[in-house]
Amino acid sequence: MLLPRRLLRVSGYGIFFLVLTATLLLFANKHQIIELNQYVPFDYFSSAAPSFFQPPSNSFIVDIAIKDCYAYNYGNSNCGKPEADYGKFGDLTSYGGGWVRIKKDLTLGKSWYHKEMLSLKEIDHDEFQRLLRNKIVDDTVIVDFAVSDPKSDVAVEGGKGKLPSRILESIRNQQDQKAHNIAVAEEERKEEERQQEEKEEEKEEGKKEKEKEKENENEKFSKRASQTPSLEEVARLGWVQKPNGIWVKYGSHDDKDAINAVDLLFGPEATDPRPNWQLIKAPLKGIAVPSDLPAFLTFRRGPKLDYKKEYNKPLKLNENSEFKILQVADLHFSTGYGKCLDPVPAESAKGCKADSRTLQFIDQVLDIEKPDLVVLTGDQIMGDVSPDSESSAFKALSPFIERGIPFAVVLGNHDAEGSLKSKEIMGLYADLPYSVAAIGPEEIDGFGNYVVTVQGKSKSSVALSFYFVDSHAYSPNPKVYPGYDWIKESQLIYMKEEAASLVDGVRKFEKESVFDGTASKNQKHLSMAFFHIPVPEYKNLKESYVGEHREGITAPRYDTGARDIFQELGVSAISIGHDHCNDYCLLDQKQTSEENKIWLCYGGGVGLGGYGGYGGYVRRLRTFQLDTSKGEIKTWKRAESDPGKKLDEQILVTGGNVVNW
Repeated sequence: MLLPRRLLRVSGYGIFFLVLTATLLLFANKHQIIELNQYVPFDYFSSAAPSFFQPPSNSFIVDIAIKDCYAYNYGNSNCGKPEADYGKFGDLTSYGGGWVRIKKDLTLGKSWYHKEMLSLKEIDHDEFQRLLRNKIVDDTVIVDFAVSDPKSDVAVEGGKGKLPSRILESIRNQQDQKAHNIAVAEEERKEEERQQEEKEEEKEEGKKEKEKEKENENEKFSKRASQTPSLEEVARLGWVQKPNGIWVKYGSHDDKDAINAVDLLFGPEATDPRPNWQLIKAPLKGIAVPSDLPAFLTFRRGPKLDYKKEYNKPLKLNENSEFKILQVADLHFSTGYGKCLDPVPAESAKGCKADSRTLQFIDQVLDIEKPDLVVLTGDQIMGDVSPDSESSAFKALSPFIERGIPFAVVLGNHDAEGSLKSKEIMGLYADLPYSVAAIGPEEIDGFGNYVVTVQGKSKSSVALSFYFVDSHAYSPNPKVYPGYDWIKESQLIYMKEEAASLVDGVRKFEKESVFDGTASKNQKHLSMAFFHIPVPEYKNLKESYVGEHREGITAPRYDTGARDIFQELGVSAISIGHDHCNDYCLLDQKQTSEENKIWLCYGGGVGLGGYGGYGGYVRRLRTFQLDTSKGEIKTWKRAESDPGKKLDEQILVTGGNVVNW
């Protein structure tokens, strides 16, 4: 009897230590202390590059399905896919087609043992044409989607089922077009008859009869168009019902509406700002372990677009040699509504939806400021409440994309704590329409190290230069340097190289003249830097500063001299985020030189999804206005409580020199 008890005890200890080890490894991987995917096959712990963001457009989609997948087998690419011969056209694997899953868990991790995956049956355009010629497939591919919604579904004729309102709208649009075509044809016929009326008096009676018959036909058609069609009529128009509330419409592969990409977005505020994608605002049904964040289908017709090429234009000064930047710091958006933290006034917490309230404030300021560039200085999304980071990011960036405003982005310490790692989320930020951001060179530490310039009168002149840097997240050596990470030497060397490459363009710009009404004078090149976590010099509070200092400055303990490097490169002001309730601009001056000055600014936290507090701190946004004709940088802030009022307006630079006005 002793042996079984001992075995049980040893087994219990073993299971306990295995569970503890697994928990610690998962925690370490989540916080990027280690990368488990380097040691574990199937990319289990780190999602692949987000191919769902912009898939290629060389395939037709012929079917769709949702299937279970055990969590332990999730890394296997076949987990969650239907059998190869399931669905339309059977097994297409020998023809280079077949089921492809979207690597997003419809349950958003609500079940520790079970996942649900959405898969698409795809086939290459050329292969489809060949199979069609050989009569192996028929000429039908998916050209539209609809999803059932009890709130808006409409009962069909005879009361034997319901249709999504989207299908009814589609059918009525077709009927309206048919009715329009009939009306046009009827007008043409009447015009012809009127022209021959005098010659054909004897046929008058016959014509009246024909007109009456036509009117009766049109009346019947109008009556039919106003009624809900039957399921048989819906099927004749190509609509087929699938599981999980999904309906698909089949049409010819030559149809311009043929769909070639599908994605999933989550949360009640889901939005898709990609210009060639269409989001269906009715959630998928019948998920076995439903998340509290509903899943929505979004799809693309037409080619995969290069958004940089299609939507981005060179940044330029306005006619007054000015350029305006709106800094947006610490949005802290989530996949859901977002929890309002420390709203002001406190009683506004009831019913508060953090992200939508933040968006409302941003929209107000965009209407007032009309910036030339928006700079987002980190923590656009709050990773631990972003089980689908793509949905959070789209919501955060949608105001600027919808308005066509160029924007730049750097990472904060929370952006990569959701479903996408640092490179993936930065890649998504960089590839959206109107984004001027870039992932940056692979050999440089971090992601999102890049330089953006604004041109002068000629394309080769550089009027303004902005340096964007990844300030990383948490200290890689917390025992020696607890707290946050620091800007690395490789990044600073890269910024020096980039600055050197701009010298000729800067010289050319400063030789260009501007006429101010009284005399001609030379332009002044201006430069700024943006990142997330403060450098240690932000703690020099004995220096002059304008604005509020309400919380501790959480700069890294290790100093790589980033402040001095940027000052040497001609940067007049650095602006950051991270410490939400600090919004000051501090004039940091080295004792060794009167010329060694630089402004160190905070943007002030804007997102209601991030902490506030600290004495009733009101969310705010910072604006910078740069005027090269005066060599001037001016800044001010706007608060949520009174967006129309400027706060702490001050001049940071004039005549190209750092000043304290």
